[in-house]
Amino acid sequence: MHTKRTRLDRQSLLIGLLIVAAAVLAVAAVARTKAAAPDGWVQVNAQVEQAIKPFEHDEPDRSASEKPPASEAAPIVEKQTATALPAKEQKSQPTARTGSADAAGSGKIDINHATAAELDALPGIGAAKAKSIVDDREKNGPFRSADDLLRVKGIGPKLLDKMKSFIVVQQ
Repeated sequence: MHTKRTRLDRQSLLIGLLIVAAAVLAVAAVARTKAAAPDGWVQVNAQVEQAIKPFEHDEPDRSASEKPPASEAAPIVEKQTATALPAKEQKSQPTARTGSADAAGSGKIDINHATAAELDALPGIGAAKAKSIVDDREKNGPFRSADDLLRVKGIGPKLLDKMKSFIVVQQ
């Protein structure tokens, strides 16, 4: 009987110690003051809010003469987007061409007469799809409309919509 009582006393003591330890940890977690940022850590929340403020829709538009404060990051973002375009995106804006791809000086590419190299300049079209367009045109005859490009494997409605402003169909 003496060993049972000792065992219960030990368990009660252990439970009591665990409860006290849990209470101390809970108080420490709640009462803990805000820790300083780690070395090298920079809080940028305020800077991010300033940078996105001009792009929020619920704010009134700025007048043309009003310039954003120098602390806003918008000019930096503009510089990054202007130079960070991949080479394919930079060449995706066709310019006026000479030869078969120039559709009456409009700068648009005539898909019935353009070479694979000229078609490669279209947005979303690489060398393989350009070759597929030429192969389809040779196999099935000239395209009657831009929508006929949908018969080319790899060209779907979304890609066609992206290309339509850069192409023309001439017979």
